[in-house]
Amino acid sequence: MKHMLNMLSHAALVPVIVLDSATAETLLTQEQALKIIFPKSESVSANTKILSAEQRTTLEENTGLRFPEIDYPTFIATSKGQTDGYAVILNEIGKHENITFIVGISSKGKVMEVAVMEYRESRGGEVKEQRFLSQFRGKKEGDAIGVNQDIVKYTGATLSSYAISRGVRRALPLAHLFYGVGE
Repeated sequence: MKHMLNMLSHAALVPVIVLDSATAETLLTQEQALKIIFPKSESVSANTKILSAEQRTTLEENTGLRFPEIDYPTFIATSKGQTDGYAVILNEIGKHENITFIVGISSKGKVMEVAVMEYRESRGGEVKEQRFLSQFRGKKEGDAIGVNQDIVKYTGATLSSYAISRGVRRALPLAHLFYGVGE
């Protein structure tokens, strides 16, 4: 009987796992996302930047945002020996699941491009469209970058709109901290 209950409890978990992964939609590989962010760059180098506890505390105090990850995949794009820009891959919680996206930032600290790489929510997918993402171009640290401020949300994608906006607001100070962007 105990063996049968164990089998049933494992069997009950399988549909949940299958349903969860069935809603995930990989839109872009890392390589594809980098081509969108840096379409003309000759080379892109990857790094993983680690936040110290002190850096995290300072970022959180200065921005009012949370920085829960310890490490961040970052990229530097170059052409002819000059830096074209930087990028950070982030995860932000939508309604229930993480949305994975990349934010490209110029040497002057302005958002160049945002691209959604993986969308896991069952609703709100409008945030992966250019008509939404293009609103972030040119934004910099200190700009509102807020839904119903300078970012228009989409009906049915409210929490996802907030998630992307929050992530862009996090990417800018991270690029500043890691690479001195915008100084």
